[in-house]
Amino acid sequence: MAFVLIAILSGFLAPAPTIAQTNEVPSTYGSHPLPAATQRRLKETRGSVPAKMRRTMDVLKAQRLIPKIKRTAAAYGIDPIHILGAIVGEHVFNYDIRDNLQQVALQLGRRMRNVEFACGSVPLERVLAMPQFNQCRGSSNTYWTCVESTWQSKVRGSTVDGVRLPRRNLTESCFNPFATGQTYGLGQLSPVTALKMMDTTKLPKLTYKDADAIYERIIDPDESLHVIAAVIVDAIKAYRAVGVDISNRPGITATLYNVGNPWVRARKSRGNPKVNYYGAYVEDHIDVLEDMLR
Repeated sequence: MAFVLIAILSGFLAPAPTIAQTNEVPSTYGSHPLPAATQRRLKETRGSVPAKMRRTMDVLKAQRLIPKIKRTAAAYGIDPIHILGAIVGEHVFNYDIRDNLQQVALQLGRRMRNVEFACGSVPLERVLAMPQFNQCRGSSNTYWTCVESTWQSKVRGSTVDGVRLPRRNLTESCFNPFATGQTYGLGQLSPVTALKMMDTTKLPKLTYKDADAIYERIIDPDESLHVIAAVIVDAIKAYRAVGVDISNRPGITATLYNVGNPWVRARKSRGNPKVNYYGAYVEDHIDVLEDMLR
């Protein structure tokens, strides 16, 4: 069953020890500032950065995910340190790996039946038929990147068939039918990311009309690891296109996994990509991550 691992995690993990409420939430990692949203999530998950790192590593070991990470990386021709760094960064700084997987098991286990994506009350199919999106074409990544930017700049908050569309970002407005969050699973992936990477993964093609299968893809580790790998491959390609090789720089790929838009960032980098707090954490713990992969 696609959600077996998540269901196991939901019952397998004992409640984590409560971290003292006096723990100070950091505003920086080294010399790199943490975004306000990241500081807020650290506070909400009641965990120190070291405690969340230990918990993440324990879960990955207990659920035998390291061999899957290594196999997936080999299939995409990348070092597994890139996938591991992306996962660790998400669950150290953003979401708690235990709480997140329990919530997903609860919400989707009960509610993921015949899901359809819609922008408020307007079906997504009707929205994508608007003339503003006629310019969007090409590969899955090119198309959905265009849809995302067009929604943001020209469509959100407008009226279609007499109905006002939501004003929030594309994911929250059109790809959040459960109202439980915008990203899910080990890699904290959104449906939009899965759609962007459809031509890059080695999995069967899906469309936005396959909403149930899209959610399964971003939650089931057997599939979501492919999407994580595809995001990293895409970032490496983006920088290679401007003459920069980041295939051996997990701190950079982790940073790009965190901030997104690698093609735009590659063009603006002038050949000098830099890490943020997320990537700096991966670089500082590279020995620990490499030991995990041995």
